Amino acid sequence: MRPGRLTDLPYHRWWGFCVRLFKTGEVLLFKCLQYLDLYRPKKSIVGIPSLATRNFTMLQAIVYNGTQEEVLGFRQRRLFHRILKGVPDLELFERVKFQLAVSENSLRTVEASTETRGFINLQLPWQLPWHAPKMAWLRMTPVGVETLVGKISLGDYEVISSPVYFLNEDIRWVIISDIDDTIKNSHIAETTTWRQILSGIFRGHYYTYEPILGMAELYQSLVARGALIIYLTSTPYQLAPFLLKFLRQCQFPEGPIFMRWLGYGRFGHKWRTLFRLLSNIASQRCILIGDSGEQDLQIYRRVCETLAFAEHVEKILIRHVPGTPLQKTLHEREVFYREIEELRAYFQTILPS
Repeated sequence: MRPGRLTDLPYHRWWGFCVRLFKTGEVLLFKCLQYLDLYRPKKSIVGIPSLATRNFTMLQAIVYNGTQEEVLGFRQRRLFHRILKGVPDLELFERVKFQLAVSENSLRTVEASTETRGFINLQLPWQLPWHAPKMAWLRMTPVGVETLVGKISLGDYEVISSPVYFLNEDIRWVIISDIDDTIKNSHIAETTTWRQILSGIFRGHYYTYEPILGMAELYQSLVARGALIIYLTSTPYQLAPFLLKFLRQCQFPEGPIFMRWLGYGRFGHKWRTLFRLLSNIASQRCILIGDSGEQDLQIYRRVCETLAFAEHVEKILIRHVPGTPLQKTLHEREVFYREIEELRAYFQTILPS
């Protein structure tokens, strides 16, 4: 099955042809080195936890040059990326086959390419069966590199699989949570200046994230009460392995993660994703969590301007980040908090144990 253009991300044909032309020469060179037993490429396919709803199924994956240890340790393998240490070494035009079992008798398969972006983001018109499980593991298999002379198998792959969560009728609450300055200290307003960005490109990042104390335990307790945590972040796809590592090491509950393509602005990415999510929610109630460091409150307010969406949103909880102005609430569902004890108190009234 060929998915075609099942993603809404922009794509420029002329740029794609130029990249594929360069990729063809690179692949043929490495194939000769591999044949002569002089070099064998190592690659990693990293899956991102995704979501299946009553109307669409989302599949996400990234292909990196390097082993899992090298990717997570940010040890670059190519000379270009050793100079620009803050640029992830993505693999372009890698074709991957996805297999997802949505029930005992239903196995769905699709193939897609990372193309010029290095990652795959598919929005498939796969609907949930009547009795869908809570989750299923996505199976990913490398198919080869797409070149101008056809698909060529090249190198050894490490596959880091990921789950796909099903928004079935057993889920009564959906918690849509931001990440930066909401569950981890990021200081976005201070770390996204041009000086910081250029410094990160040439000097590299170590991607050590500091969690906000108590948030992992709080989210775990919400999952124990039957909620599904959906992470909505402006973090670009290129940094997915470090974000996944942070969530797992800090024991945050796993859930679908919606990340940003660098071609989209933060506001547009979050608004479009929320619109898609709330359009596919049937009977579940939603709680939106964000912070005052970016535009989370403005985005949540704009989404709630649609009456059908506002009926599903129970609360908008915004963490007041120190050093940012405190805004006024415009609706009774909007709540600001400073300490995690305040957040726990709000959840006790909304989702009692």
